[in-house]
Amino acid sequence: MSEHVKEITQAEYEKEVLQAGEPVVLDFFSTECPPCEALAPKYDAVAELFAERAVFLKIFRQGNKELAARLGVTGSPTVLFFAPGGQEQGERLSGEIKRTELKRRVEELIGA
Repeated sequence: MSEHVKEITQAEYEKEVLQAGEPVVLDFFSTECPPCEALAPKYDAVAELFAERAVFLKIFRQGNKELAARLGVTGSPTVLFFAPGGQEQGERLSGEIKRTELKRRVEELIGA
């Protein structure tokens, strides 16, 4: 995980996402998950590109089942996008996620 990506738990969700003063990109991931492993370097690269304009977080889905259920996240990886203040924006990305698709969604989120 790059220095631009922080792993959180459901206990930190409110502070890190709902009370964030900037856009947040949140990746729900699993272990033993080839699509999650494929996404990790792309997620890190996009996080590096937009480090000054958005917060990039990861959360382990199986270890945070309550939050995943509350947000309707049923598979990994699933990436959610939040405006400042925690309002979810636009469509989620899940499954085999392309770097270009992730980058485009972040650009939409931050208004680039």
